[in-house]
Amino acid sequence: MPQLRKAVWFILLLFVATTAVARPKIGLALSGGGAKGAAHLGVIQLLEQQQIPVDYVAGTSMGAYFGAMLAMGYSAQEIEALTFSIHWESGFVDEVTRSELSLRSKKQKDDYQISLPLGVNQDGVQIPKGAVQGQTMAEILRFATSNLEALESFDELAIPYRAVATDMAAMTPYILKRGDLAVAMQASMSVPGALRPVELDGRLLSDGGVVNNMPVDVLKKMGADIIIAVDIGARLKTQEELNSAVDVVDQLSVFLTRSGTERQIALLTSEDLLISPDVTGIDTADFSLMPLAVERGRQAGSAPIAELAKRIGSADQGKEYLAYQQEVEQRRAQLKLHAEFVVNRIELNNKSGLSDEVILSRLQLNQGELLSKAQLEEKISQLYALGTFERVDYRISTEQGENVIHLDTQEKRWGPGYFDMKFGLQENFTDRTEANMGLGFTLTNLNQYGAEWRNEFEIGSIKRLFTEYYTPFTDNLKYAWLASAEYDKRSRRLYGLSEDVEYLEANFSDTTFLTQVSWNYKPWQEWGLGLAAKHGDIELKGLSGDARYWLYGPYLKFDYDTLNSWAFPTQGKMLDVGLTLYHEDVQGFSSVLAPSFETRWKVPFGWNKHNFNWFGEYGSTGSDFVVPTDAQDLGGFLRLSGFKYEQLSGRYKALTGLMYFYQLHYFQSPVLQAPVFVGGSLENGGVWNSYDDISYSSALWAGSIFAALDTSVLGPVVLAYGHNESEQTLYLFIGNDF
Repeated sequence: MPQLRKAVWFILLLFVATTAVARPKIGLALSGGGAKGAAHLGVIQLLEQQQIPVDYVAGTSMGAYFGAMLAMGYSAQEIEALTFSIHWESGFVDEVTRSELSLRSKKQKDDYQISLPLGVNQDGVQIPKGAVQGQTMAEILRFATSNLEALESFDELAIPYRAVATDMAAMTPYILKRGDLAVAMQASMSVPGALRPVELDGRLLSDGGVVNNMPVDVLKKMGADIIIAVDIGARLKTQEELNSAVDVVDQLSVFLTRSGTERQIALLTSEDLLISPDVTGIDTADFSLMPLAVERGRQAGSAPIAELAKRIGSADQGKEYLAYQQEVEQRRAQLKLHAEFVVNRIELNNKSGLSDEVILSRLQLNQGELLSKAQLEEKISQLYALGTFERVDYRISTEQGENVIHLDTQEKRWGPGYFDMKFGLQENFTDRTEANMGLGFTLTNLNQYGAEWRNEFEIGSIKRLFTEYYTPFTDNLKYAWLASAEYDKRSRRLYGLSEDVEYLEANFSDTTFLTQVSWNYKPWQEWGLGLAAKHGDIELKGLSGDARYWLYGPYLKFDYDTLNSWAFPTQGKMLDVGLTLYHEDVQGFSSVLAPSFETRWKVPFGWNKHNFNWFGEYGSTGSDFVVPTDAQDLGGFLRLSGFKYEQLSGRYKALTGLMYFYQLHYFQSPVLQAPVFVGGSLENGGVWNSYDDISYSSALWAGSIFAALDTSVLGPVVLAYGHNESEQTLYLFIGNDF
């Protein structure tokens, strides 16, 4: 009996001792709020400083990102370094930079700068499911997770984790608890209407903030005893703040999010913490203010977290927290990351009209190649830059000791026909306004090489119709063939034809046919060999009769363009050279050989916000007609500034200049993202009718000063003053037509 009594007492003492040292399980609920989410980092820093372990973490939207970084075992310092190294604004813009585009795409985008969210397929006119497809956001999140392999459960992370998304069909919360961590974060962060929903597990998933912006209930189901909930959600406006229709619509959106958050707050007990940082003045897209949000998070969480540390602390808290950190590190070490890896195999899931061979050739991944995650993302960007894909995604897995890249390519589902537009304005505030609008339509992927049928229609100062068929004919897309037809009608002022008349008004009508074979040695470099034929009509106003002519002959051209911007480049180079051996047949005159030669160049250089651009052009025509059928012209902003547009014309032109521009400001908002420049130029050149007349002494000096806004939608908006040796002009430009 005494032995039994001792055994019972021993068991009771052991139970009491175990109960005494068992600490409560801590869960961290992080809400969504865009840039305001950096307040979560401030809370994480405090938890680390107060040595409070986190056993479970769940997040929504931006909270899903910070929660995932913590769940991977990153320290507060690592999360801070990673977060502030990311250019978050780029995650909401899918368009690749100009430098990454092919030469053909550069020229098309420079001219037709307005991409329309419209497409045509067999079901009629379509629009995409989101303003942004999430390609760049996916890159950001893959980079942040170092290409972590998919997990059977997010309980396998260093800290068990859940993300909350919205099932858009049922409008109910969907808890992401397994799979690819980067995809789970993106599903939780995909703001409806802005970012395309993520298709996962047979569902269409968007930002979880709509239904559960602060997942307290999720942590309770995971087993948390004490919950630390961080609420950065927007608050309802007062009646005095409802001053516009936008305010009213925003109020409805906030109400939906806020009502869900209030339901989660109601689940908290007296043992839990609710931390509500003051994020006043920090908007969802104010990513430049993330450091301020971190400090606001620290301010709000300092006192309650210190109180919690006292409440759950023990004499051995330091040792216990060290043991906790060691366990987190051990679990972190078991995660299969791919910051750097050898490519063993590629498995392609191709849902596009391009052949597998074209895609793999463009990707340029070689078996046995050692790649960093940054190098792989660069190759993915080069593939995406073809412009035909809605998304290009990948994941890496280890199978039988081999690194396998699973690549998914999804063609744009609102195509294969796409629209774009152009708008251009040139105003000199005295006697002439040049304005043009154009609509473009491209039917893509007409064969396995990505053949295109391009059509353009323009009205305004220039009337123009254009159609072109273009097709590569090799898997590496280096060789291509095109055929095009173009009708162009415009009015021009021809200066210098008579000493008695300042200028003559002339109408030029041209129909041009081209066929060309191209060699694209690099995506930004092209050699072209072709045949051109132009049938034209020149009508001089005030004079009887007109002149009809034919120009025809072979041509050779070379184009090289790596500029990061057409109007205000800071990197790259551009060189265009073209030689055409025209034969000129003018009605009533004998046929003559009239070779034409043109070249242009731009070379930017500079430092910090100070930029220079050395530019120039040269052209000549062998036309022997009194009005050159292929006239060379100068005049206008940066083309002997001070003269009017095309004021100088003749058979030969030469120009060189140096432009300086300084970035004065950068507008950064969801509506407008554009640098503001101020600068000036110095130019020298002229136009001559005889080659023997070309000389430095007869060239003219000109200069300009300007202010410009380089928008991503309309192109540059420039207000400039130009002055030369004889004239001065004020200019307003919208678009790239200068």
